[in-house]
Amino acid sequence: MSRAFSSLVIALCLFICSAQSHAVELVDRVVAVVNGQLITLFELNEKLNKMLAQAQGISISQNDPEYIELQKRVLDSMINDILIKQAAEKLGITVSETEIATKINELKKQNGMNEEQFRKQLAQEGLTRQEFEKSLETEAIKHQLLGYMVNKRILVTDEEVRQYYDQVGGNIPDPKANLARRTPGAIGFIMVGSMAEAESLRQKIASGQLSFADAARKFSIGPGKEQGGDLGGDVSADDLAPPLRKALQDAPAGQVTKPVPLEGKAVLLIRKATSDAPAAADAAPAPASSSKSFEQARGQVYEMLFRTKFEKLFQEYMNTLRTKAVVDLRL
Repeated sequence: MSRAFSSLVIALCLFICSAQSHAVELVDRVVAVVNGQLITLFELNEKLNKMLAQAQGISISQNDPEYIELQKRVLDSMINDILIKQAAEKLGITVSETEIATKINELKKQNGMNEEQFRKQLAQEGLTRQEFEKSLETEAIKHQLLGYMVNKRILVTDEEVRQYYDQVGGNIPDPKANLARRTPGAIGFIMVGSMAEAESLRQKIASGQLSFADAARKFSIGPGKEQGGDLGGDVSADDLAPPLRKALQDAPAGQVTKPVPLEGKAVLLIRKATSDAPAAADAAPAPASSSKSFEQARGQVYEMLFRTKFEKLFQEYMNTLRTKAVVDLRL
């Protein structure tokens, strides 16, 4: 082998190694440091891709302006998760595997499910058992943290329970509809295959032939289908693509938007109307509901209103944690 050829091979190897090192650095670079704990780009993208995979019917590329904003929101959520974990460790708060297993067994018993049915329900919600167990652990830690750090008792009055019950006419969500028990949101979403189908649905909803939630459950091919089109409390108008956001802003609260073309499909949106009721009673009911007497529904309504108040109080606690934390954003 000539010296010139040998030098070329060595140079080529060094270039390849340098390129591979640079690629690894780009993929696994640090995007945030939270009180000394790192979050890498790989971890961020992994969580973001998982979330996008659960949003059936909606695709978004890295070139879309909304992708960067969504990436920032997911990163913000990851920072909060780290802060919760760090606060729990500082206070010696732990949740055992036995506690998680007991909670899951209680949920299965309450919903009349065996293990196979339980896993099937989780799959419909886009969750694995491991992910669900992790969410239960986080929820348990949050409750303990709030007990340690917030000297406030969450109170749900009989008057609030009765007011919510009367608002929904006794139509209380079926607990089987959503094991993850996400907080109801203010935006309804329906995606169908064509503009003509969307317009037909819009007219039926507007005329009262069909409720928005029923239309979503029966016809939607988009996210939130099983929840009657409810996108959840974590989704705001700012999270939507510009055409969807504009349509939602143009339509009065409680009124279905005109069909909006999106990715070769058509979307209907609704911004749920608010009332003068107490904040806890503003929680919108999830779909898959059934009419129950007040006594039958009392416990379930209490739990829903309690959770709404809890989430509000916990968000205040998280804001306090964020102000005290040292967070270095590098995204």
